[in-house]
Amino acid sequence: MQDLLRSGLKAETLLTSLLREKLYTKEVEVEQLQAELAAAVRGNGMLRSEVQNAMDNISCMTHKMKDLELQMIKKDEKVNQLQNDLQECTTELTITRGILPKVSEERNLMWEEVKQYSERNMLLNSEISGLKKKIEALDEDILLKEGQISILKDTIGKPFDLLASPDCM
Repeated sequence: MQDLLRSGLKAETLLTSLLREKLYTKEVEVEQLQAELAAAVRGNGMLRSEVQNAMDNISCMTHKMKDLELQMIKKDEKVNQLQNDLQECTTELTITRGILPKVSEERNLMWEEVKQYSERNMLLNSEISGLKKKIEALDEDILLKEGQISILKDTIGKPFDLLASPDCM
């Protein structure tokens, strides 16, 4: 019986050792799994952080893209306005180019008229100058005639002597 008890005890000791070893292996496995879980949680946190950063960047880029789209719309409107202005200016230029020969011709005709009037003015000024000289000569003649008239009047007041010598006068 003692052998049986000893062999039962040995079996139990063996079983306990085996179970302890198995328990130790399971504890090591649990520790490894906990370490892997902690690493996975850290990795998950980093991934979440990276995802959040990516989402933030996407949000910023979306705002920038919308801002750029608005700028492009404004620039397109400005380009369209400039094209319309260019078209109007081109039309005005075409009209002006059509009118330019007529205006140039009128200017040339007016210039010819101005030259003719200038020449005529010079002739009239020359004629005026000649007439002024004639007026001055006539004024001198008038003064001379008035002097002669005065002398004649003075002589009329004196008795007239035909036989008198010219020295008497």
